[in-house]
Amino acid sequence: MSSPKIRLLAGWRQAMAEHKASCSRSHPVVGMTHEELERIRQVLGKISYRDWKAIISINPQGEVLLQLDSIVPDSITGQPVVNRSMPLSLCQEMSDGFIIDLVFELVKEYEMHEAAERFSLGGARVYFPHRPDGMPLFEVPSMRSRANPASSDTGKAHPE
Repeated sequence: MSSPKIRLLAGWRQAMAEHKASCSRSHPVVGMTHEELERIRQVLGKISYRDWKAIISINPQGEVLLQLDSIVPDSITGQPVVNRSMPLSLCQEMSDGFIIDLVFELVKEYEMHEAAERFSLGGARVYFPHRPDGMPLFEVPSMRSRANPASSDTGKAHPE
């Protein structure tokens, strides 16, 4: 029997796939007009969650990217670090509601990741969602596969 996993993913991937399947434009979209960018900025400017910001940037190819921008404690040192979510490519055909949903899905995934970083058992971070090179994991091993995780040594590979 394989070891069960806990997924840390939210629904933005499915939403993006559905958008691309129904959109008449070729993705990634490049070259939005000033008016199209301004509409997106207006929508993002109305969103609030903690002290995080939903921001857009334009990469060198002209693709408009949405990200969450925040300052959070580093999961190892505890020192404040600027952190950004996965960048999502936007399209001018996305409705305001769709963009709002994307931001919420990014928040959900970001929060699941942060919860996994900070959840501990006996002083060890048992769901630590990073590879040794620091890249994020999108699923973590479940405690269900361990005989008695609450009474055993959890390894303290990632102490608090």
